[in-house]
Amino acid sequence: MTKKEFELTDRLEIIGMDNLPEVKKSDDLTSLFFVALEEKREKLEDGDAIVFTSKIVSKSEGGVVVLSGVKPGSDAERIAKETDKDPRIVQLVLNETKEIVRTEKNIIIVETKHGFVCANAGVDESNVEEGKAVLLPEDAQGSASRLKKEIEVRSGKEISVLISDSFGRAFRDGVTGICIGVSGIPALLDRRGETDRFGKIARITKEAIADEVCAAANLVMGEFAEGIPIVIVRGLKLKRSKGDIKEVLFNREDDLFR
Repeated sequence: MTKKEFELTDRLEIIGMDNLPEVKKSDDLTSLFFVALEEKREKLEDGDAIVFTSKIVSKSEGGVVVLSGVKPGSDAERIAKETDKDPRIVQLVLNETKEIVRTEKNIIIVETKHGFVCANAGVDESNVEEGKAVLLPEDAQGSASRLKKEIEVRSGKEISVLISDSFGRAFRDGVTGICIGVSGIPALLDRRGETDRFGKIARITKEAIADEVCAAANLVMGEFAEGIPIVIVRGLKLKRSKGDIKEVLFNREDDLFR
């Protein structure tokens, strides 16, 4: 992407939809979003980025698992003892995993079948009923594309949709909002070839713009009891793009830590 295809902005507005009901399997997220929008007396604008938490996407798509129905295998039992975790949770993690990267007490770092490197394959027991766990969406990229199309048809506005989750980062404590599916804006801005204020040419800089949008949204969404699963980020000046989360995923040969 060249400099002409986007502009920097000096102001963003982040609007939280804090009036949604508890999402259940087969709920229509697009309809729930428009009801919440109307109740808040908000209207969509061209260029709005709508960020959905992965959790409500998973819940609506049936990604909630009842733990009493999970039968741990021998590998899950062994890893559960090593990490002091519930064997049923470990089995769910293994089901979602392409490769185990590292195990420590109460944590399993994996590469998921989606290509994400994260703790516990994104399997989460927070903000769901006791005895249940929520998986990452099966295809967050596809979900983002579908939601974008549905919202644009109903609103007549050109918007983007991002699916967010909370991941940790290498050599830093704590979690932050990151993007796992994006449609309508690029996941990555290639800034190489641009000149800085002193005329120096950028040679390696790429900007993970989709992750930055999700991190900004997470300041309003919160992590636990805030109950704000959809956020509108307004004020981005990005050229429309198909967008694909694969843009930000490293190839194995480019990973310096392997």
